[in-house]
Amino acid sequence: MKEMIQKNKGRLICSAFVMCMGMIVGYTCENSLWVNGIFAVTYVVVMAVTFYDNRNRQQSDKVIRMVTWIVPGMTLLYNGIARWIDMGVRKENLLMVILYVGMGLLFVIVGNYLPKVKPNRTIGIRVVWALQDEENWNATHRFSGKIWVAAGLLSMSCGLFSDSMAALFLFIVAITAAAFGSILYSYFYYRKKLRTGKGLAVHYNHKVVAVYVFIMLACVLFTVWTLYTGKIEICYGENEFTVQAEGWQDYTVKYDAIESIVYEENMFRDTNTIRTNGFGNLKYSMGHFRDEIHGDYIRYTHNDCDIYVVMEVEGSTVILNGADDAQTREIYNNIRERMEK
Repeated sequence: MKEMIQKNKGRLICSAFVMCMGMIVGYTCENSLWVNGIFAVTYVVVMAVTFYDNRNRQQSDKVIRMVTWIVPGMTLLYNGIARWIDMGVRKENLLMVILYVGMGLLFVIVGNYLPKVKPNRTIGIRVVWALQDEENWNATHRFSGKIWVAAGLLSMSCGLFSDSMAALFLFIVAITAAAFGSILYSYFYYRKKLRTGKGLAVHYNHKVVAVYVFIMLACVLFTVWTLYTGKIEICYGENEFTVQAEGWQDYTVKYDAIESIVYEENMFRDTNTIRTNGFGNLKYSMGHFRDEIHGDYIRYTHNDCDIYVVMEVEGSTVILNGADDAQTREIYNNIRERMEK
């Protein structure tokens, strides 16, 4: 391990410096402390495990370089986006473009390096069938390099349709197919050699493998669900209306408690909005928020609509909207009519 550290000392210093610069860029952003803490711990663990494996002494220098720079690069990218958001950027589609292109570029880079990875227990497609057969390892990584590059290019193309649910679905499918495709190829290669009598049987726990597959699929499905889950509906009563929110608690307002109501556009364009207690994803923002212009306020809004109904309710600001301009205008008119009765 000391030999590997000494050999890559300059590279480690440079990558750590870039990582620190990324942390400084996003130092004042919300949640930066614990996120950057995770990046720092991940970097130390990855480098320690990589350098501890004696097989990596003979590893390609290009592969070691890639491993050294992946986490610092992700740290810089994350903090750059966090700073951008902190400066007032609130275009979800633009952020999705960055996600698609950034992840796609990462897969293209890794895919180009995979065929150069030599057998080891820390870098590459480390399934048991490949680790115990160098021929399987080499074939798996040649194949994986191709499908990872293809998945990366497909992910980057999703940036052209960032506002589409189909783009997100295609992105998830591409990334998942690249990961699972590499494992399946290695397994089928192993089974083929076993049938022809050229390979030795590998003993592994089928239940453990099934559990790992289930966990990976569950994580993918949960990620997609959290990005787009939620629903906002307004039910009008005789004396009050209730915002029924799927994903967050409902909110009720009495008509006689509304002190003022206005119809506004693009009120969050240049604000540094912070969610203090609520729910938010790519489609909805619900709960308690704060910014330097409006102070503390309650918000139940669709992120794709820039038109809002803004009310003052017993000293508190309440902001609502619909999925589009027409629905927002309807909300405004309905509340005004009931206030005037």
